[in-house]
Amino acid sequence: MNLGCSQHETYVTSATTSTGLEALTQEALSDIQASFNCNVQFGVPETELTEIRYRLSNPDPSFLLIRNPRTGIARFIEKTNRSFVLNHDEWLANQRWTGGPTFIGRYLYGPAAILLHSFEGSGAVYWCRNTLIHEVIHGTSLYSRIWYDSFDIIEKHTALNEGITEFLTGYVLFKKHRDCYVTWKASNQEKCAIAYGRFGKERTKLFCSLAQIVGINPIANLYFSNGADFDSPWNKFIHDIRTAGFNKFKFALDKNTVFREAQFREECVKSIPGFTKIYDSKVKALDFSLIP
Repeated sequence: MNLGCSQHETYVTSATTSTGLEALTQEALSDIQASFNCNVQFGVPETELTEIRYRLSNPDPSFLLIRNPRTGIARFIEKTNRSFVLNHDEWLANQRWTGGPTFIGRYLYGPAAILLHSFEGSGAVYWCRNTLIHEVIHGTSLYSRIWYDSFDIIEKHTALNEGITEFLTGYVLFKKHRDCYVTWKASNQEKCAIAYGRFGKERTKLFCSLAQIVGINPIANLYFSNGADFDSPWNKFIHDIRTAGFNKFKFALDKNTVFREAQFREECVKSIPGFTKIYDSKVKALDFSLIP
């Protein structure tokens, strides 16, 4: 999306009602499903949303409350809604959920809910299509199914989790919304930029460079695995890289181990000929058209 993009206003305006927002969420899911050759589904089925949210809030129903300090009116993360837009006051008043004022979107693993950060008054809206796709990818990931098995796995695997999520977001934008992809890659607008600034860009480059050599399937099959554990999908991911012709590649990881991004990158440099040339290239490193 370029500066003054008419799509942006139309897109976010359609999310002003609950049904409109849910329709956009379903559209994002459909775009993701159409972009990969694997079974992409939400980690928590719609039929289970009400039950898990009630279980989380019982016996304290205020646990899932979203407070609005401006109006004094609150609402709940409840029913089967997947996504919730919070205005800036709500975002600041609910930082146990939102994580802080600089976040544009969050996926909450416990209640399986997506939060999107808007800013009213000036007319600026922080989130856009790329944000919603990113958060829906979180909600369909392997981590959305296994996070409770090891309560600190999300923290231990942050660089892996966020890196692949943003990489897959770029891939969906490239496949389904090419104008969005161009602006996202350029990162010249905050709401349409690669998430997490420089760190996010480096992580996205890492997996985009790897995918240009081994293909999209090994990464997508890992991240969208429907398995109930981490070890099996990860071991298959490593096996797929080795099967692609890089039989010296090895990187041990499990649910109890911290993912070391620098070490993983060095293993790619050491064991995959041609990786460094792509990763160091300003032109190729984020060129999703080069992914087979």
